[in-house]
Amino acid sequence: MDAKRFGAFIAEVRKEQNMTQADLARKLQVTDKAVSKWERGAGLPDINSLEPLAQALGVGIVELMRSERMAEPSIDSASVDEVLTDTFEIVRHQRRQERRTVIKIIAAAALLVLGVFLADATGWMPFVFIYFPVICLLASVAALIYGIWRRRNKLPCLQTFIVAGILFFVPLAVVVFFFLVGALGIGPVPN
Repeated sequence: MDAKRFGAFIAEVRKEQNMTQADLARKLQVTDKAVSKWERGAGLPDINSLEPLAQALGVGIVELMRSERMAEPSIDSASVDEVLTDTFEIVRHQRRQERRTVIKIIAAAALLVLGVFLADATGWMPFVFIYFPVICLLASVAALIYGIWRRRNKLPCLQTFIVAGILFFVPLAVVVFFFLVGALGIGPVPN
């Protein structure tokens, strides 16, 4: 299913019925941002939203899935096969996204636990001023490489570069902090 074509069809039918995105969102009990995302082709509705969306727009599910008006009410087997294939594709895509979300949550929790254990084993001061900045610097380099890969593959990459910049800022801030402490003479003085 082509998300851009699907979104253009939703927008067209919605405008024909003099509905705003907010009106359609209220009927479907979703946010107007979700409707906007669908209409821009940036995403597809949840599989459970397809039937209510078709009803709210006053079109058939087959018309919705094919993203075109059908002149005849009869449905041929090729159309049904295409709609079912598209539906299964949407389900696979949504399951893949759910798995990625679960993996991200597990990875974040594991990194948090690892960070706590590392901080406990080394002491909080060495962790905060040595290990954490080094980890942030390595993560910044990894995010930068990933952003370059995304840009070469013509994928959105701005958020990746922003994350890389923020992660690079942490070790930079620690270095500046140590420089200022030393320059101002407010740090501990060795014997």
